[in-house]
Amino acid sequence: MNSERVLCVDDDTQVRALIERVVLASGYECVGVGTVEDARKRLQQEEFSVVLCDIGLPGSSGLELLDELGRTRPDIATVMVTGHDQVGIIDAALSLGAYGYITKPFTPNDLMIDISKALHRRRLEAERREAAESALQRAYAGTLRRLSRAVEFRDGATGAHLERVGAYTADIATALGLPEDRIALLRLASPLHDIGKIAIADRILRKQGLLTDEERRDMERHADVGHELLGGSGSELLELAATIAWTHHERWDGSGYPRGLQGEEIPLEGRIVAVADVFDALSSDRPYRPRLSVEEAGRWIIDGAGVSFDPAVVDAFAVCRRAVAA
Repeated sequence: MNSERVLCVDDDTQVRALIERVVLASGYECVGVGTVEDARKRLQQEEFSVVLCDIGLPGSSGLELLDELGRTRPDIATVMVTGHDQVGIIDAALSLGAYGYITKPFTPNDLMIDISKALHRRRLEAERREAAESALQRAYAGTLRRLSRAVEFRDGATGAHLERVGAYTADIATALGLPEDRIALLRLASPLHDIGKIAIADRILRKQGLLTDEERRDMERHADVGHELLGGSGSELLELAATIAWTHHERWDGSGYPRGLQGEEIPLEGRIVAVADVFDALSSDRPYRPRLSVEEAGRWIIDGAGVSFDPAVVDAFAVCRRAVAA
């Protein structure tokens, strides 16, 4: 049995039964329904590679279903079935994204040729989308690296710090069992956690001593600023970076900023970067204090579990530290 699944939408029970027999005999799985509403329900519950849809259906038209799929499910190949070879209807179907059409009456061979063509085009379209998304992702990654450099120039953080935060974030995410594609996005997005600092005055960013209450309030604005700078693009990578910028200073017990989120109200990505960022900050020299040893910084993180940090994230961090020590 082929792994491809076909959904046949036709209110004529005889035609639907014929299509199901032909498709099944050709090695594909086939499910038949008689209305657009039934098709919608099946599409919500199951995965299909091809939708073979009659144009003339009771209730909603097959063209309406085609329009919906074109906007919401471009991964599904659609083949329209019509009882008349009418140019206007065929043109409408093709303009809405149909991969092909077949006119009744048709032979089993005609049917399977059209389905095979639709599946082939579906594979080509998927490859094209993947290539375009990959190119866009590379472009965004380059943009993020340049924005990360802007942070370095503003607050004196080194490229090494930003790279380490990205590496620690990826290691913790791996220990937590996150998917590889999500880990890759986190590695790219996490160095932008402090991008909002470009809006903070130099006298505050580079101050050698402790900040006053007013200066600290001003400094804390960088979380909101970072979210505003990065959010709203529609890019998965930039939206993730916006979430991290906004939430990596929140604390597990609700004592963080800018919104005082608590526990799992804080997005997981923000909880991960909070640990990675604080660990690297503690183990690095800062204008207002010398660095802690790696061991001391690690103990500080572990002691903060359940107070400053998500205990599960701290456990994952501890696993990473033991792996390094080994």
